[in-house]
Amino acid sequence: MTKLFTAMLTVGMVLWGSAVNAASAQVEIVNAWVKESIPGAMNGAGYLELTNTGDSEMVLIGVKTPAAGRSEVHEHVMANGMMKMQHVHHLAIPARETVVFQPGGYHLMMFGVKQPLRAGDTVPFVLEFADGATVEFGAKVVKIQ
Repeated sequence: MTKLFTAMLTVGMVLWGSAVNAASAQVEIVNAWVKESIPGAMNGAGYLELTNTGDSEMVLIGVKTPAAGRSEVHEHVMANGMMKMQHVHHLAIPARETVVFQPGGYHLMMFGVKQPLRAGDTVPFVLEFADGATVEFGAKVVKIQ
């Protein structure tokens, strides 16, 4: 099953190879990781550090991955004394600034994960920006402690 999932992701990355464009010269992604699937869970979350190395603001408007039926940028917020998760439609990243996606904050939410995410696998993602730019990267699946 893991080999099939890895093969499917590899094919997805090849097919999405054309998604990388000029934005990749202005964006740096480090420490990208995804939580290993909890048995029976259909959703997942990814994290990273996203730096805008350019001289102008970039606005993140979406994320795609072939590993899930749907994916969105989300954040956790406190509302009426309760922590809740909400979809972020536009995330401005100022020039020369870093936004950290981490548990309890911004994250890449994956709905309808197609195969369990296993430690050691890599999940491909494509970030979409308001100016039409896209950036492709892979996130390593890590074991939940």
